[in-house]
Amino acid sequence: MMDTPYSNMQDENRNRALAKPGHYPLSQSGYQYSYPDAEELHIRDYIQVILRRKWIVITFLVAVITTVTIGTFMMKPLYKATTTLKIDKDNTQVVVFKDSYAIEDVNDKYYQTQYKVLKSRNLAQRVIRKMKLYANPEFSVEETDKSSAQASHFLKRSANLENTQINSDLVNSFIKRIDIEPQSKSSLVNVSFESYNPELSSDVTNTIAQAFIELNIESKFEATQQARTWLQNQIDIMKAKLEQAEENLNEYAARNEIIFLDYSMSKEGEGISAENIITKRLADLSTELTEASADRISKEALYMELLEGDASSSSLALNNPVIQALIKSYADTETTYNENRKIYKPDYPKMVQLKERLVQLKERIDQETKNVVKGFKKDYEAAVKRENYLKAALDQQKKAALELNQRSVQYQILKREADTNRELYNSLLQRLKETGVSASITSSNIQILDSAETPQFPFKPNKKLNILLSLIVGLFGGVGLAFFAEYLDNTVKTPEDIEKRLFMPSLGFVPLYQQKKDSKMPVEIISFSQQKNPLAEAYTSIRTYLLFSSAGQPPKVMLVTSPLKEEGKTTTLINTAISLTKSGAKVLLIDGDMRRPRLHKIFKISNTIGLSTFLSGNTDFEEIHIKTTPIKNLEILPSGPIPPNPTELLSSNRFKELLDGVNLLCDFVLIDSPPLLGMADAAIAGTQTDGIILVVRAGQTPREATHQAKKILESVHAKLLGVVLNAMEEPHMKYGYYSYYRSYYHDDTADVKK
Repeated sequence: MMDTPYSNMQDENRNRALAKPGHYPLSQSGYQYSYPDAEELHIRDYIQVILRRKWIVITFLVAVITTVTIGTFMMKPLYKATTTLKIDKDNTQVVVFKDSYAIEDVNDKYYQTQYKVLKSRNLAQRVIRKMKLYANPEFSVEETDKSSAQASHFLKRSANLENTQINSDLVNSFIKRIDIEPQSKSSLVNVSFESYNPELSSDVTNTIAQAFIELNIESKFEATQQARTWLQNQIDIMKAKLEQAEENLNEYAARNEIIFLDYSMSKEGEGISAENIITKRLADLSTELTEASADRISKEALYMELLEGDASSSSLALNNPVIQALIKSYADTETTYNENRKIYKPDYPKMVQLKERLVQLKERIDQETKNVVKGFKKDYEAAVKRENYLKAALDQQKKAALELNQRSVQYQILKREADTNRELYNSLLQRLKETGVSASITSSNIQILDSAETPQFPFKPNKKLNILLSLIVGLFGGVGLAFFAEYLDNTVKTPEDIEKRLFMPSLGFVPLYQQKKDSKMPVEIISFSQQKNPLAEAYTSIRTYLLFSSAGQPPKVMLVTSPLKEEGKTTTLINTAISLTKSGAKVLLIDGDMRRPRLHKIFKISNTIGLSTFLSGNTDFEEIHIKTTPIKNLEILPSGPIPPNPTELLSSNRFKELLDGVNLLCDFVLIDSPPLLGMADAAIAGTQTDGIILVVRAGQTPREATHQAKKILESVHAKLLGVVLNAMEEPHMKYGYYSYYRSYYHDDTADVKK
């Protein structure tokens, strides 16, 4: 074949493509396709989902806002009045005794009980009777939920309910309108009531608070009266027990001769102790014996000192006044004798007299010393006798004390019983007096801190809040519904679905084309009629990918098919062929769809002779009438009359002969064929070509159908060149790059701006 401008350009493009980074050769029989790595999801991917499903979001949002707004404005205004109560802990103790047992902290239980009382049926009935709410139309109509006639009958019947049991439904409805809201870390609680009448809501709220205080006072008074009755009965019983216990104690003491001298407070100050005679005598004897033993030891020491040494020179004797006087007199006489001895002789009468005086004094000193020794001996002996006597008396008293202790065991038992009964009696008597004082006090530990005021604005409905919430719910609900619809949508929508989910090579996409009503040029030849149209550019891009689809040289004979019908395969076939002709290549279109042929209709040519007549043997190759078209370098071989067995004709050797013959006459041969699923025409014909172009429609062709088409081609070992995604909507185009491309490069004023 001669070199043409197209062939030169083809070689240049092929060389450029081989050096192009990121090029992925397609995988089929000699060429390979590298599957792209999974791309991490980006927030823009989620935004694209919302944009694609924007009408679901908008519809759901409008529906929710409209419904809520209408419902809000149709609702009857509901008012809510609130009063604040201060509930102090009730410390009243009716029959609680100190130190009898550990009392559990019941603060939380107490307040929870008070909250339950505020919503009790008893309190509700009090308020209903007091305000005659059973005759109020608001409550009667709501509770009976009947027609106006039945409500009127209920009002008449309710007029006589003042002294009878209130209707149970009315009480239930009343309680439902009460709202109890404790304030954290305080003894304050907010009590609210809802009503369609603002004045009624405040009146009922204040009445509830007042009735709650009255009920609290009544409960206290009733509890006090019951306590008084119980205490009086217990006092009578305890008084009889105390008298009997004291009588038994006194009788036992008299029978066993247990006599107490006096009563005094014990050291701990917790009771009264008594001391009996025997115990007192035992203590006294013990004290006297101790003293006597000390005295005996002291006198024994003095006596032994006199016996062991010279009594005359003993300090005990010398300290005696008589002996001291005699010793002094003896010394004076001896001095006089010694002085006179210088003058007189010893036998001088005066000297003899003085000598006799000295002898007498010496004798008296010795005699007085002996008397002192005898005195100490007598004192010592008397101390020994006294000590022995006290020991004997103490032993005898101990025996008596032991006998008393044995008799006192039962006495102490009786005494403790009497003391216990006396303490209980005194406590009950004291509590009875306190209860009598409490009965006369009508104060309550509950007070109204803030009274309820008539509300100026309704509590429900909150129109702004409802509309705002409907906006939020509608928006998020619509987004959620959009993602759910996206999850349920199993169609092919983007080239990424083809490459990453179906693992098939993508040749590109064709944007959705909305043909104008006044347009006379069909979309099948838009690449020829409107060369600046985005569709024409898309098919030009597909042509470029086809030229680079395999190494060595591009495929010449290609078959265009689709998984299902009406997916744009014929349009893709023609526009791709037109794009190929723009580079100077000669292209032949063969209408291989011998079931529903369309090429002759589009180009308005005769279909009496064509592919079917040649394959059936009715026409030779030389007699084939290849039709020319208004488009330069584009020729067509129509399908011919519709045969009864198109599959058998395509599988015949004549079809291969036809392709070999036309391959020499043109640069490219593009064959149109029926869909792959349900018919074998495309699979059989595809085995005779250099490759197959699979066309799927965005948002319409299921992924399962595309995958099944791929399996069919693999089963017959056909060469899949790639997939063309047709009719792709602008929201499906990732990140809006196509929108920018279209608005800038296909604007009529782009050249002027540029």
